[in-house]
Amino acid sequence: MRYSEYLFAARREKMQVYVDAIKRLADIEQQTAIAIAELQATQTTLEQERTQLLAQQQERQKLAVEADAELETKGTALAKIERDRAALQKIIDQIEKQRALAEAQEAKRQQEKQQQEETLRQQKEQENIAESARLAEQKKEQQTQKTSPAVTAEPEPVREKTAMPTYSAEDLARLQSKTFMQRKGNLMWPVQGKVINKFGDQRQGSVTWDGLRIQSPSGSDVHAIHGGRVMYADSLPGQGLLMVLDHGDGYMSLYAHNDVLLHEAGEWVQPGDVIARVGNSGGEKESGLYFEIRQNGEPVNPIPWLMKR
Repeated sequence: MRYSEYLFAARREKMQVYVDAIKRLADIEQQTAIAIAELQATQTTLEQERTQLLAQQQERQKLAVEADAELETKGTALAKIERDRAALQKIIDQIEKQRALAEAQEAKRQQEKQQQEETLRQQKEQENIAESARLAEQKKEQQTQKTSPAVTAEPEPVREKTAMPTYSAEDLARLQSKTFMQRKGNLMWPVQGKVINKFGDQRQGSVTWDGLRIQSPSGSDVHAIHGGRVMYADSLPGQGLLMVLDHGDGYMSLYAHNDVLLHEAGEWVQPGDVIARVGNSGGEKESGLYFEIRQNGEPVNPIPWLMKR
């Protein structure tokens, strides 16, 4: 009987090991099923995104073909370019006016602050003169009388805090600290690729290019050539998805025909930050980036500003 008990105990121990193993296998199967379900869901999402991207590309290609057909049949290429340039110039002018207004408001605020400080200084001087005269009179009375009442110091007037702007002044200060001019000739290229049109090249009739057209694969990273504030990030006729950066001191950079924009208006970017992806939005046949540098609203040749390659 003792041997039988030993035998039964050993069998029970083995059976428990088998039961534990079966439970572990069941848990592993459940985890595997969950992981497979998650992977299938991810795959479904990726397939949907891929389908949407293909549909968008096909729609853009269709729009490009329709636009080309319209231009060929109606012969309005030059007029369209002029309209597109006018629309872009309108955006630039609005940014320039906005910055000029902010600078004027900040200058006015600084002037008012100086005037307040000068008024407080004059009040303080008058108070000091009055205090000196009062102390002199008090001293004179002390000399003529043996006893003099205790003099209690008057509390110093509390200065009112001037209202400080929380947005415009800070933006102007940050833009003025970027030193865009000092980096002339050392700015990084916005994208890697072949320059197919340079500043000043003939575009259509008497119209010339105001910037660079850089051929690059779709989806390539577009980099900010310098730190600054995003002033425009939206679609614009003739420019597709456009981003405009304000670098301070009157300098701006423009990045057009993107496939996607990665920053919104009002955000700040640092030199080299990826701000967009190369595309062919705006009716372009091939993927690439259109890039400009502007000074006080006027286009300048970007080549002298960018590092040699």
